[in-house]
Amino acid sequence: MSTMKAILPLQLIHIDRKGYHLMLKVRLNGLHANALLDTGASRTILDRNRVHHYMQDPMLTPYNKFFSGLGAEKLETLFTRVERIDFGPVALSQEELVVIDLASINHSYALFDLPRIDMVLGCDLLLKMRAVIDCLSRQLIVNN
Repeated sequence: MSTMKAILPLQLIHIDRKGYHLMLKVRLNGLHANALLDTGASRTILDRNRVHHYMQDPMLTPYNKFFSGLGAEKLETLFTRVERIDFGPVALSQEELVVIDLASINHSYALFDLPRIDMVLGCDLLLKMRAVIDCLSRQLIVNN
């Protein structure tokens, strides 16, 4: 991981009258990706439907720990190791990501003409990057 500070713009996505999501652009193995910022997600997630877009011959391994979304149902969960994720000038390499199917979320987003979610940036990488979320300025400040 590089040692530097980066300020990344956050896009405010209006979900409903008083609800919002924060999205940022990252590069995953050199390709553009939409990352939903989610401090409530313990792990960073890659959409199972997009894994082959970002990785050639990904090694997908069953993730045997319990993992669930907002509902109570258990999700089919895998993990993989991604070669590189770039957050502006800050790069992380060989990061383990959880892989789940985000089709239902992306279907809901599409109904409201919202951008596709390729990955969910969770607390694991936010803490690793010593990230600060500035909602008022709509910026993610990475201090690593």
